[in-house]
Amino acid sequence: MPRNKWNIIKSFAGKNSLLITIALLTGLCYNILTIMIPISIGKFYELSFGFSSHRLAAFKFIPFMDASNFQSFLGFFFALVALRLGFEYLNRYSISLTGERFSKTLRERLFQNQLQVAMNIYDTKGIGKYLLRYSGDMKSIQNYMKNGLIRFSQDIVLLLIVVIAIGSINVNLALIIAGCIAFSSIILWAINKALYKVSLERRNTRSGMLSFVNTRLRSILALKAFNKYLPEEKRYLKRSDKLYIIGKRYAKVVALLQSMIPAVTYTMLGIIMTYVFTASQQAESKLGGSSLLVLILLIISILPVLRRSLRVSIVWKLGDISFTKLIDILDLPKENQLPFENIKLDDREIIFNNVCFTYPNTSKPIFNDLQLLINPKSTTLLQGKSGSGKSTFIRLLLKLMSPSTGHISFGDHQCYKLSEKTIRKNIAIVSKDFPLYGRDVYEAIVYNRKEANKEKAKFLLEHLQQHEDHQNQLKLDSKIGDLGCNLTSGQQKLLMYCRALLTQKPILILEEPLKEINIYTQKLLLQLLKDFQDQKTLILLDDHEVKGFDIDTIYHL
Repeated sequence: MPRNKWNIIKSFAGKNSLLITIALLTGLCYNILTIMIPISIGKFYELSFGFSSHRLAAFKFIPFMDASNFQSFLGFFFALVALRLGFEYLNRYSISLTGERFSKTLRERLFQNQLQVAMNIYDTKGIGKYLLRYSGDMKSIQNYMKNGLIRFSQDIVLLLIVVIAIGSINVNLALIIAGCIAFSSIILWAINKALYKVSLERRNTRSGMLSFVNTRLRSILALKAFNKYLPEEKRYLKRSDKLYIIGKRYAKVVALLQSMIPAVTYTMLGIIMTYVFTASQQAESKLGGSSLLVLILLIISILPVLRRSLRVSIVWKLGDISFTKLIDILDLPKENQLPFENIKLDDREIIFNNVCFTYPNTSKPIFNDLQLLINPKSTTLLQGKSGSGKSTFIRLLLKLMSPSTGHISFGDHQCYKLSEKTIRKNIAIVSKDFPLYGRDVYEAIVYNRKEANKEKAKFLLEHLQQHEDHQNQLKLDSKIGDLGCNLTSGQQKLLMYCRALLTQKPILILEEPLKEINIYTQKLLLQLLKDFQDQKTLILLDDHEVKGFDIDTIYHL
């Protein structure tokens, strides 16, 4: 089934049917009570001035509406107010809870999906452009569910009830109100067509601005080091000017729409008042004092509801834009479309057979008929200068990217037939291309935060830091900053070793394995790696010969 807005809403509604039912039922009760209050005031008019209206007699089926004295009526009136308060609270809370739960469901689904998006998508489009989905778009989608669907449905029901109630008193007036509402909707629909176009352009431009700022702030060191303040400010000003121009167009349309809504409602009120006045002046008019009072109160009660209903088109347009963007992300190519298989690759040869690879939008291939074989539980060095393809080799092996031609296999298992999760379950990496993340050291180096893992992490961390300056040694609760920005390059490298070794995976990839580490810690690491060299497949990548390892095979890239 193709993914669309209504499929998403239907799926959510099916899983939260009780909550949505409560919201709709409490809304119905709240609306009925809203209408009963002005109708009951007609009874007050009768009791106070001794008049009687045969038109209000139609509502005598309501308990206590035929109260014979003021005390009974007053008790009934305050009971209505109390019940309305209770149902309005339950209704508003259930609608808000529905919106929060809907937003939560989509937010979690979006993040889960973004983790699975194929790496070439991020390489091509960047990551910053997807950040807005968690703020502006989620808010618009939440409003769409709360105000565009549930509350709007309640408002329509309330308007129908009011029109029917007015029709029981005066049919012509009910027809006039219904006609005004229909005419107003047509006018606002035309304005909203223009709003959709400018809203989409504004959203896209704002998203691009956020992506631009995110990229520049994450590369702030390079920006400062090369004194690129002025050119980046100029680029930002151009984007800012463009957003301002679009914002002015958006403001014009929204201002027109929002000013039209009260104008339309007041015009409708003027037409209604003209009719009521004309009808009341006629000798054969059946509009009594109590009926007229009820009509006025009913009309006043629906004005704010009518305004809210006419404004809902803005919620729909913004929600549609956000839904479109969300669905576009959900439909991006993903990893792990193949089933996970718990296959051990520790005794399998790694084979690159005539592998060719070229990055998109480039003509020069990184690999051209690459042939190599890595034996299990051996140590292999891939040696090459910067740009020779060491990082690309890692990406291909991890199935972050796929060869343009040729095949990669683990023994008799073809890589393209295995899920990404199956492959990565067997491979650990130490490389600057795979940064640390988390709030503290413990989060950065462990996969599972069970208490048993904490002791292992603490032991390994202390073991690898025994030759480091005591004052600079890291603890499990030491804060690492954004992607390890609080750490030195040597500390980052040690934590990457901790992260890789704690996984106990059979294949270990080490890029520039001894770089940025002091000589005493290098010896410690070499001894540690030699202790399980016959148990793991070690793949070393460096731009020169790596000393200290017992290397079985060397490939020059």
